[in-house]
Amino acid sequence: MLATAAWGQSPEWPRSLESLGYELYQVRAGDTVENIAARFGVSPQQIRSLNALPGGAQVSPGQSLAVMRSGRVDAEQAADAGAGDGSLREFEPQYGAVTTRSPILSQCPPSPGAIHFEPAAGSSVIVTCEQGTHFGVVMIDGSTGWISKSAVRLTGEAIPPAQVEAMLRGGRPDIVQHGLQYLGTPYRYGGALPDNVDCSLLVQTVFAANGISLPRTAAEQFEVGWPVDYPNLLPGDRLYFISNTGRINHTGIYMGAGQFVHASARRGCVVTDALAESTYWRRFVGARRS
Repeated sequence: MLATAAWGQSPEWPRSLESLGYELYQVRAGDTVENIAARFGVSPQQIRSLNALPGGAQVSPGQSLAVMRSGRVDAEQAADAGAGDGSLREFEPQYGAVTTRSPILSQCPPSPGAIHFEPAAGSSVIVTCEQGTHFGVVMIDGSTGWISKSAVRLTGEAIPPAQVEAMLRGGRPDIVQHGLQYLGTPYRYGGALPDNVDCSLLVQTVFAANGISLPRTAAEQFEVGWPVDYPNLLPGDRLYFISNTGRINHTGIYMGAGQFVHASARRGCVVTDALAESTYWRRFVGARRS
């Protein structure tokens, strides 16, 4: 059954949208009728008319819209076309590896003061589209950021759109579950799995198993990924802690509900602890999301 529009009655969509050149699009955070129209190469009025949206009405995340497909292309077509004309072309989400430190911008074409974030080389991003000289990447709030194509290598590793939505909505429980498999593994500084492990090796190993490359030390890992404020923590975020001298020397994986899993020198093995415990909270310096 097609989802009901947010305003008034559900529009009378054709029974076979695909046969008439339409598709259903599920609205994401940060979407507007205007930017959806730009992605599909149609006019905003076309979308409003097709979906019985009053003029000026806004769309909501999760809402389904019928949209003509005339301007949309897949990844292979986009690569062949090259996006050299500056038009927006979308394709199936896929991982991109940042090869050169480069800012992610909030607008494309770039404008002064539009910097969102600057990932380090070695970071992973999720690429969903291209426009001119930039790739569009998924930001943690669901919006699109823009990074220079010269700074990213597409891996070709596709990500189902549903997985992208789950990552934005509920974090990465798969990463947490992988981390919990190491509970009880003995702690040893500079460890070597499967016999023993230290905090940064645990995090590096778990993320590598889930397709995300991280440096070896906690201090280096802290430079990779999107900063996340404490109120916005999600399962699978990486937590970082400082020593008494102010050096980042410990890391763990947030599980949700205020808990995290880590390789603890104090307790001698991989364990779970509460972030609010004074031993950790007074040393907590920040979190990163890959």
